[in-house]
Amino acid sequence: MTDEQWRAPWSVRPTTLDLFEASEGAAVPVPAPSFEAKAAIWRDQRAGLISFAEAQRRSAAVGAEPAKSADGQQGRRGVARPPAARPRHERPSPNQSRQYAQPMATTAARDDRLTPNAKAFLQVLKARCGKGRETNITKGTAGNIMSRSVRTIRRYLVDLVRFGYVELEILRNNQGMHLGLTVKLTELVTPFFEEARGLARWLAETPSAEFMPFKGVVCPVKKGVTLLSSRNQTQIISPFAALKSNGTDRYAVREELMRMRKANMVPRS
Repeated sequence: MTDEQWRAPWSVRPTTLDLFEASEGAAVPVPAPSFEAKAAIWRDQRAGLISFAEAQRRSAAVGAEPAKSADGQQGRRGVARPPAARPRHERPSPNQSRQYAQPMATTAARDDRLTPNAKAFLQVLKARCGKGRETNITKGTAGNIMSRSVRTIRRYLVDLVRFGYVELEILRNNQGMHLGLTVKLTELVTPFFEEARGLARWLAETPSAEFMPFKGVVCPVKKGVTLLSSRNQTQIISPFAALKSNGTDRYAVREELMRMRKANMVPRS
């Protein structure tokens, strides 16, 4: 191993005064803490644990003051910072889409246990299901639709499953690899008339005076006979009257034949 690979450059090497600092009441000088930290770094580089460039960076950072950010806080390398919050009115508008949701119950909209974004995500799932109750989706696709992270979508799904609005199942292929999630909506999301029991309960609770769908159609005199609608049925006209109006009845034909006969009997000069 050459000197270039394990020795520090001259600009990084500490001076003699920095290597040792005299302790009070001690005749033998004690190595400074910065010297011990730098020596440990270069020992790791010599053992092959870190690269030469990484050893230079760590050695230069020993004893240096941490840089201050614009807001006055001291920043540390390797510490993740949350992005600055963007004002809501400056966020981009959603993409144009022809997707729409089928009729759904308002139970989730009135559930105070759910966050507003979780309720909006449930409406998007209802729109993806169409006229059915199941849809296949991934958390990444849902994050792109809702402009949220995958972890946030996971929290939405956890809340919806916990309170009984959706049921999840892992979607796998023939080899057993995970392809996404199969989301199934429960009865709390669908409207009451799509369920036989809910529709029967509503009909039982509705008074008979209010539920009379054939009131204006059934004949009050004859039972079981329906009345004709004036909008869909034409007025019954006598066939003889129609023939007379058009000039095609038998009397009109007879008169026409007599007229032709008289015209033939007139002598011609």
